[in-house]
Amino acid sequence: MKALRVWFYDPTADSEGLVNKLVARLDPPFCHVEVQFAYECACSIYMGSAVVLRKRTFDSPNYTCLRLPCNNVQHTLAAGHAEHVHSRGLVFSSLQMTSCLLWTRASTNTTHTFCSKLVTEILQQAGLLEADIDAQSTSPSALHRLLAPLQEVARPPPRPVAVQRTMALDFR
Repeated sequence: MKALRVWFYDPTADSEGLVNKLVARLDPPFCHVEVQFAYECACSIYMGSAVVLRKRTFDSPNYTCLRLPCNNVQHTLAAGHAEHVHSRGLVFSSLQMTSCLLWTRASTNTTHTFCSKLVTEILQQAGLLEADIDAQSTSPSALHRLLAPLQEVARPPPRPVAVQRTMALDFR
């Protein structure tokens, strides 16, 4: 079974990033989110850029990962939607992100998005989140709260079973 990894960024230990800290303060603890597919490619958007789709690692200790189990069809749907959005060239919207954090409604512009809206819509397309969740009003921390109960629980490996050897004696 495949899984999508959803990475959340906590700017607390970040020495820069005043905007990130402000976002996290309005709805703690996260300010950013990305989704990563089984082939290590991640999809997200950053302030001042268009949607990016690229291979990357999440080495920073500021990232928290939730692993969402999915089947092959769900994984393909999620990756396909990410590729579609990337090819459309959607750009970051400070207005939409701000309205999300201030619980107001900005006009929905189909050529703009922000990180948590993008990731929410990708997960909805894959059927991993309910379609009635309002992606426009989902902050990174709100998305984490939605996904935490759905993540794959790491199970310890099975314990080896002790095999008792017996010696068969033949007294015929």
